[in-house]
Amino acid sequence: MDTEPAVRADAPAPAPAGEQRLPEPLGAEFLTRPDSTLAAIRETCPVARIRTPAGRPAWLVTRAEDVRAGFLDPRLSLSGGRVPDPGVRRRALDVTLVNYDPPDHTRIRRLATPALTPARMAAHREQIERAAHELLDAADAARGHGPVELMDAFARPFAFRSLCEVFAVPQEERAALHEPVARLADKAKHTAGAIEESVARIDAFVRGKMALRATAAGDDVVSRVLAAWREQGGATEDEVASLLAMLLLAGFDSTVQAIGMSVVALLGHPEVRHCLRDEPRRIPRAVDELLRWDTPGPFSTKRVALQDIRFGDTVVPAGSGVLLSVAAANHDPRCHADPGTLDPARSTAARHLTFGLGPHYCPGSALARLELTVALTGILGRWPRLTPAVPLHELVWGGGYLHRRLAALPVLPDGPA
Repeated sequence: MDTEPAVRADAPAPAPAGEQRLPEPLGAEFLTRPDSTLAAIRETCPVARIRTPAGRPAWLVTRAEDVRAGFLDPRLSLSGGRVPDPGVRRRALDVTLVNYDPPDHTRIRRLATPALTPARMAAHREQIERAAHELLDAADAARGHGPVELMDAFARPFAFRSLCEVFAVPQEERAALHEPVARLADKAKHTAGAIEESVARIDAFVRGKMALRATAAGDDVVSRVLAAWREQGGATEDEVASLLAMLLLAGFDSTVQAIGMSVVALLGHPEVRHCLRDEPRRIPRAVDELLRWDTPGPFSTKRVALQDIRFGDTVVPAGSGVLLSVAAANHDPRCHADPGTLDPARSTAARHLTFGLGPHYCPGSALARLELTVALTGILGRWPRLTPAVPLHELVWGGGYLHRRLAALPVLPDGPA
């Protein structure tokens, strides 16, 4: 989850009096065309001091070699050197993995590893494919011969149903769970009171599931995390509840946006879309290239330098905020040849940093890849003549610089009239 508050991208806070005016490159134009903004910075000033839309100074690291090094450098801290007090009672989501550094991060994160392996996720493939087919059926039935708004008709319900499958949420509980999950995925649209209520409901949900699975274990994520906890120990009940809540929420909107961004990329590259439509066996490999091409999270969670750290010719002073630019690294020509070409057979695609690297690599990456593969296979197979209903440059992007969000994606399943 983001460590900076959501703010309007077009209304940055003013610089404090007497402080040097810093460039502010991550506003509204950035949300629309992050590749252009980041490429200019990467090729002219690869380690740049900027001001974020929240009004805070930060060092922006953009070259792949430096970003990779930053992910692996223990001197770049998520917690700022502070360790949450395990004796303080907290709700799920009050403190999550993005508030911890190793070794605390490691002891908590490892509880999720057995639950989210590729083999475990593959066991849910049939249910996830069924969800995709049923949602596409519903979208076809509802549209007649008109357009489909893909985010609401497919991406959001598909991501939510997939999570419900792997968390073994009964059908009768899903509607009540959907509201707080959707609110927390798009907090800017809701009041502080509604957000607090949603956190409380997620906390109650995960603790209820923990209590249930403690006596009636299944083959779901909660059961597997609890089994690892019983075997390994090393975490409090609050930490386990926060881990489960984070897995639930992080697995929702990021997947929704990744589906939307992948479809946008394919709509903008008809030759690639036709290739994958005609040869769906190539889609699993193409998923990594699509994740390299665009990402909901252009930056990793903001870090703090605990010591002076050198990136190339630049020394970032201790105490500074640091943004590692995943999106800039994914398009660095030093790492990916001809990065402006969408190539589903790219040999370096799996080196993208969309899921992070090292100890902070996304534990849900196997599920995300499975969902993207199933979603794209279903969409391209069902709608072989798919085209955008509006020019792609007119799509509206929101969210913020830490998590870009596509507001809507209207498509014509049968092609242009």
